[in-house]
Amino acid sequence: MNRDFIPKLPKLSSLRPKIKKPPKRFEIVEEAANLKLRIFGSSAKDIFKNALYAMGLTQKPEIVEQSTVGKLIGRLRGKQVSEDFLIESMDYNTLLIDFLSDVLSRSDIHNAVFFDVKFKNFSENKIEGKIYGVKTDDFSKNIKSVIYNEVDIKETDSNKWESLLTLDI
Repeated sequence: MNRDFIPKLPKLSSLRPKIKKPPKRFEIVEEAANLKLRIFGSSAKDIFKNALYAMGLTQKPEIVEQSTVGKLIGRLRGKQVSEDFLIESMDYNTLLIDFLSDVLSRSDIHNAVFFDVKFKNFSENKIEGKIYGVKTDDFSKNIKSVIYNEVDIKETDSNKWESLLTLDI
């Protein structure tokens, strides 16, 4: 028996579980007087969800956490807010702007940051559901309006959708 034999061990990196990176929800394209975002999703519905998330994250990044712990803390402090909505428009692009403008108005009225949505109805001309958020004392960035310019919700590939979104800050 050869005593100089040293068994080859697998590399440590191959033993670690592979952590799947979540899909990109949006990216900042340009930031000046207006904040231009590119929104990503696997469907038109995802574009609406991710645009709402991006707008909430812009308003108050420290509140909009994807962790369940963050949501639980908000509930325990009695700060959670939810609102029903029904919006009708002529197409996806106008519907997105009308939806985000409505959410922005509700943010100002309730001093809240909305960042999640559950749809009961979703079509190219009508959406209905409930938005969820958390009350806040102030906003990190005050969004004045959602701008229609350059919004173009489109399927770029199979199950890959995107759109530009401009926020007046």
